[in-house]
Amino acid sequence: MLLPALVTAGTELTAAQQQLLRQAAEGFANKDYLPAASALPDLAQTYMGSWVGYWALQPRLSTLTQSQYEAYIHQFPSGVAPELLRRQWLLQLGKRQDWADFAKVYRQGPTPRLISLRCYAASDPLLSSAVDLEPPLLLWRAASPSDRACNGLAKTALAAGQIPQSALWQQLQRFFREGFFQQALQFAPFLPPSAARNLPKLIQDPGAWIVTRTAPEAAGTEPAVARQLITLAWLQLAYQQPERAVAWISSSRGQGLPAALRAEILYEAAWSGARQLHLEAATWYAEAYRSDPDYRPSDEVLAWMIRAALRARDWPLVERAYARMSTAQRKRGEWQFWNAFAQWQQGRVDAARATFARLAWPWDYAGQLSLAALGRPLRLPEPSADPAPKATPALTSRGDFRRAITLYQLGLYFDALAEWQHVLDGLSDANAIRSAAAAAADRQAWLLVINASTRVPKDGDWRQGYVLPFPRAILAAAQDHALDPAFVAGLIRQESGFAPGIASSAGAQGLMQVMPATAAWIKGRDPTLAGADLHSNSGNLDIGSAYLAHLLHRFQGALPLAAAAYNAGPGAVQRWLQRWSPEPGPWGGAIFAANIPYQQTRDYVQAVLSNAAIYSALLQGKEPDILSLWQLQPDLGLEPAAATATTPRP
Repeated sequence: MLLPALVTAGTELTAAQQQLLRQAAEGFANKDYLPAASALPDLAQTYMGSWVGYWALQPRLSTLTQSQYEAYIHQFPSGVAPELLRRQWLLQLGKRQDWADFAKVYRQGPTPRLISLRCYAASDPLLSSAVDLEPPLLLWRAASPSDRACNGLAKTALAAGQIPQSALWQQLQRFFREGFFQQALQFAPFLPPSAARNLPKLIQDPGAWIVTRTAPEAAGTEPAVARQLITLAWLQLAYQQPERAVAWISSSRGQGLPAALRAEILYEAAWSGARQLHLEAATWYAEAYRSDPDYRPSDEVLAWMIRAALRARDWPLVERAYARMSTAQRKRGEWQFWNAFAQWQQGRVDAARATFARLAWPWDYAGQLSLAALGRPLRLPEPSADPAPKATPALTSRGDFRRAITLYQLGLYFDALAEWQHVLDGLSDANAIRSAAAAAADRQAWLLVINASTRVPKDGDWRQGYVLPFPRAILAAAQDHALDPAFVAGLIRQESGFAPGIASSAGAQGLMQVMPATAAWIKGRDPTLAGADLHSNSGNLDIGSAYLAHLLHRFQGALPLAAAAYNAGPGAVQRWLQRWSPEPGPWGGAIFAANIPYQQTRDYVQAVLSNAAIYSALLQGKEPDILSLWQLQPDLGLEPAAATATTPRP
């Protein structure tokens, strides 16, 4: 099968080379390096040579040698593929603790952004005097508690006395706040002996530890160490058993704790409870605030304070949380909107409307909700009468542009996006980016078009960001399953960016990113889908739309719930509804979406419904009612948990 002529014209790829390239790409997609290794002699001198060389090496990173890597870099010294391989090879060398080769490769290019690599670099004894490295403590604080490279660096630095005990205790508190208890255990050897002995017991049962901690002598610990351990025990209890922690902190067991520590434990318990949709979370947040009004929790804890307050309709608590956020967090449209919403609910209409008016625009979640709060429909601006500037041959003949398009049409979408970022980074202004997007659209590289649109203002050629490929197939699938085509289009834009045949790392397939198990399940329910092919555009749309229609029926036509179930699975949504039933009405769906425990699903639902509003305006040629998309019905159709526990996730 040859690559489309639009891509190959003038690229010096013969028909035979095109066939070799496709075979190499297909082999790489299946973790087979042999087709690429075989094709490399014939393709090395073409514009795709660096990628073919990458495909020949990347699947065998675990057994790769430094000499093989150096041969590749000598042949392809620069570009997206070489930099990608360098980053992956550095990770492999760091895991092997091959510090000599790590130092050599590290010095050959720019400092990587990936914090694991920066931690490996700081661990490399051959780099310590040759490179201006960041201090170990700074890196450790910036990394995830699960980052093995940075935890390894921290242990080395602790052994060398480069990290003080006070900083170690602070980091352990962070690990406990975020639920990384087992990861904390690896640092026990660097604590005083009494703490090292007791940390495993504390983690095994923090409640029992608190009960028995009547005096430092009870466990043979020094008073200062005992205070640190008791703090960790309370933090773990707040994370794992928030209701118990709140009850205990208010009882005799919590007496004598400093006000700041009491507030911290209450905030942590409230944060944990809010993420579990506990009905009392807002009350716990209010108690935490009263415990110490001067204590300032993290922005993440305050974000969930707002969400819990929305569920409880505690409007003053929303404002209190917003006021305590950092300046950067208060600038986010989402929190500005909910703060104004709380003002509105308390009758401070003028202040609320001023914020809504500042936020109102059609392109995102907070902007659309602000339009709705003002009683305005979603009105798209007239697109520019002038088309996007035509891409010049200087752009379309560039190697990175040609590689991005070719990778896209080979179905290697994530590599295509990596190359596309390089294209966009080299463009000087919005018009140049628009012309690149137009050139990508000419080549039907829709995901790249949408990606480019995120870099330019939503004016002029804003339609570039809301392309609608395959319109007949989408409309037909929506009609066959009684779905709003705008909802289907909005979901596809978020799922796949209209990239046909795209596959996720989890195995989701095609335009609607349907898991094979989900496809088999819905086909078993609907005999009309028996011949639908998950891997064709029409079949994928048919199967995905049937599943989406099932979810809509399951959740009484509520678009926010159906979108959440499509992303996280219906069992997860049912569990959330069993813990907390959102109020029906026009704002119920938006408050539900704000409280989704999974960040990925929370962002997904907000994006899908925002997309759906825009596609509704485009497809119907009229101004949609934004709140109708977020409407929740009184009966959400809860079923016993067992009824959907085995329903496959999409």
